Amino acid sequence: MLISGTLFFALTTSDLPDILHLCNMNSITAEVCASSLNSALAAVKGGADRIELCQALQLDGLTPSHALISYCRNNFSIPVFVLIRPREGNFIYNDNETLIMMEDIDYCRNLGIKGVVVGFLDRDCEVDKARLKEAVKKAGAMEVTFHRAFDVCADWERALEDIIECGCSRILTSGQAADSYQGSERLKQIVAKAGDRIKILVGGGINPGNVREILDYTKAREVHFSAKSPVCDNADGARFETSPELVREIVSIVNNITI
Repeated sequence: MLISGTLFFALTTSDLPDILHLCNMNSITAEVCASSLNSALAAVKGGADRIELCQALQLDGLTPSHALISYCRNNFSIPVFVLIRPREGNFIYNDNETLIMMEDIDYCRNLGIKGVVVGFLDRDCEVDKARLKEAVKKAGAMEVTFHRAFDVCADWERALEDIIECGCSRILTSGQAADSYQGSERLKQIVAKAGDRIKILVGGGINPGNVREILDYTKAREVHFSAKSPVCDNADGARFETSPELVREIVSIVNNITI
């Protein structure tokens, strides 16, 4: 619409994450792994740029409920990426499990979720390209992150090329180590090898004490963390939830790193 020589665009709240992303292109993206509604709310409160939504983080994360996905989609302005993982254990899926995963991707796409997080391997610990390509196709306009299944691949360089070939947007990795600090040397190699072809999301053991050193050394431009702290609210003892204060502390450090 043109008014007095000025072009105005009609924007909706769904456009906001994309606009913020464009304004934030030269900064480091802070993604919080949230395994509950309380943790997701804490991530938003602490200033996270993006949420990876899951449940059962003690099992390394499983697909969250449709109700939780819907709530976050409808109430948060920052992008939400949903973990698609139907069970604990390895990343070798049969046809029935794959069918369930594709239906969950369908649900996320139809809801307007910004991205999904997946990982498919074969029995040789190589990327299952057929299933991954199917997931990327099913995702449509959603971004697809290949998760830390990458870290158990037998040949990381081959896995990197396979994931790029399949059309993923990014790889979440600790550099094939127990945590990203121990994997810093490999992470630096992965970031350099990936170049501008795919984003590398560094995750695993990230905290306020190491995030600057890891990002400075590896040159990664996206970081993933849970920022969890114990919460004692019943007689059963402590459980762990994302702390908005910890998120805010890490985000503050990340925002002050010079690219």
